[in-house]
Amino acid sequence: MMPSGKTAEGPRRKNLDGLFKPRSVAMVGASADPHKIGHQILRNIVEGGFAGEVYPVNACAEAVLGLKTFPSVAAIPHPVDFAVISIPATAVAACMEECGQKGVQAVAVITSGFAEAGNIEEEHKLKAIADRYGMALVGPNILGVVYSPSRLNATFGPRDMASGGTAFVSQSGALAIGLMGWAVMEKMGMSALVSIGNKADVDERDLIEYFNHDEHVKVTLVYMEGLKNGRDFMQTRISKPVVMLKVGRTQRGARAAASHTGSLAGSDQVFDAAFRQLGMLRADTFREAFNWARALALPPMPGRKVLIITNGGGIGVRATDECEKAGLHLLDDPEWLEETFRPVMPSYGSTKNPIDLTGGAAADKYSQAFKSAVISDKFDALLVLYCETVITDPLAIAQGVSREYEAAGRRKPVVAAMVGGERSRQAIHFLNQQGVPAFTSVADAASSLNALAQWHEISSREKDDPECSQAPREAVRIVEQARKEGRSALLEHEARQVLELCGVPVPPAAFARDLDEAKLKAAALYPLAMKIASPQIIHKSDAGGVAVNIRDESELAEKYSAMMKTVSERVPDAQIEGVNLVQMAEGIECAAGLSSDPQFGPVVMFGLGGVLVEALKDVAFRIVPFGRVEAERLIGDIKARNILDGFRGARADRPSLVQILCAIQKLAGLVKEVDINPIRSSEKGSFAVDARIIL
Repeated sequence: MMPSGKTAEGPRRKNLDGLFKPRSVAMVGASADPHKIGHQILRNIVEGGFAGEVYPVNACAEAVLGLKTFPSVAAIPHPVDFAVISIPATAVAACMEECGQKGVQAVAVITSGFAEAGNIEEEHKLKAIADRYGMALVGPNILGVVYSPSRLNATFGPRDMASGGTAFVSQSGALAIGLMGWAVMEKMGMSALVSIGNKADVDERDLIEYFNHDEHVKVTLVYMEGLKNGRDFMQTRISKPVVMLKVGRTQRGARAAASHTGSLAGSDQVFDAAFRQLGMLRADTFREAFNWARALALPPMPGRKVLIITNGGGIGVRATDECEKAGLHLLDDPEWLEETFRPVMPSYGSTKNPIDLTGGAAADKYSQAFKSAVISDKFDALLVLYCETVITDPLAIAQGVSREYEAAGRRKPVVAAMVGGERSRQAIHFLNQQGVPAFTSVADAASSLNALAQWHEISSREKDDPECSQAPREAVRIVEQARKEGRSALLEHEARQVLELCGVPVPPAAFARDLDEAKLKAAALYPLAMKIASPQIIHKSDAGGVAVNIRDESELAEKYSAMMKTVSERVPDAQIEGVNLVQMAEGIECAAGLSSDPQFGPVVMFGLGGVLVEALKDVAFRIVPFGRVEAERLIGDIKARNILDGFRGARADRPSLVQILCAIQKLAGLVKEVDINPIRSSEKGSFAVDARIIL
């Protein structure tokens, strides 16, 4: 069920303009005590240069920071667009009610002590008040909100943040404070910073979709600990790059995230699948996330061909390695490279990519080489490297690069890596301030270009058309009949029948209750596999209930007798219904499944099959529903995908694998779990050889 105020489709209900473009702000809990959060936030609003009206609310003081105070929001004689609330938790609901009656468009509740402390009921009350009045509620338990275009800093964090193209959304207020300080130190500008805390109302989806239409935002970076409603999150529409930094990858980390914010944290692989499906980029570290955000503000990178300019062979080789690791390709055009760059280097320089201008290359040589390179259409991105020497000035080189980049109209992505001491760091800061992402590491530079290339691939990829059809009536009847009989799982022949009805290809098969019936039905199936049929036996191999490559009647009789003896010894209480006879199928072993995730609901899994699925855990997921395009991408997400494409052997049939992944979605909501392992896939097609369906 969707939370109140959210819709699965269509525009979001609440307008966030009051949060980011207010004409007036009320600071509820404004204090004259410099050590109080209410004082620090008010000081940031005033000294940050907010041009609108500011109304401190404090019933015990006549003025704070030279501004007249008011005893309540209701007492303010002018309209209020945005209210920042920093008062005891017990008083917040009454204050929000007052804000609603006043016509306040948005509130940011700084106060903690709600769901994160177990006070869930009171937090629900805040959400209900916000919904009743159509107010946007950010928080509770937050740092506050920064929006550079409005010169609004309604936080108790650093004051002197530079303006830029990145919007940062953080579930953690403390982390947001630290990263604000880091951004100031690293000269990284931000258009917005929003601490969302417990996410009682406004969440990541609301903000991502708002920033889609904000001309001041080029990239949205999200720090996430967990989700309350994954199904709603899957409806997020994005038109600009989104970088996700989701923590809680391990089971212990997930528990820590849940206890911190009151949110649930699901399987990390499923979160990964959700981000891929939505077209979001997932970073592993804070450093990587902010590096990518810088690069994603650059012009588009339509391909993966890179040119490197350097003054050192060693750093050039290192960059070559990192580019290859990141899936980037170095331009290889010896004639053009020689003609273009030989005039700007000594005879012992190298025009092979990386272009080595040699250690004596000063700012003018870098500028000339850069100018010749940046106007070319032979490659997609330019990587500028520099190793500090006593005879060159890194800041002069950085200034020359920036000047030529602007003169060329910033027509292609440019990143830089500068290795050295304090002078190089100053040059890096200068480039970052000029909108040229610069790093101390070539690995960071290559990783950032890879992110930029990925975003272009994502934004230009074929659109998926989710398939939402339901299971056929006969399949539903089989499942319901098993439920009436009190069973927790379908028998194998029933599972095979249900899958076939849903559109999953299955090999020729038969069910036999005794040996005589097995002999009769096996005649058209040799070579075949024989498997025990019992409601009590889920893992047939462990019970001795599987025999394969049976080629004739005498072998069938022999293995039937041996199977019955072994099964009766290993599982003496099992009720034996008979045996399943399945024609042997050739091909690569794959596995597919359907299960349910706590946050995202039904999910589909794909990977290599047999014992490999458990041994290697090389599997990928997608959230239901999805279509054939996304199913194809799901198959391509496993690490062993080359095996499917005929790596030194048989080739899998991708169209039929796609068909299976789409077909099993029809069982979502009808059964608890589907496990098809193995699927045998060859150029002749793909067949579900063995299947288990849990009710």
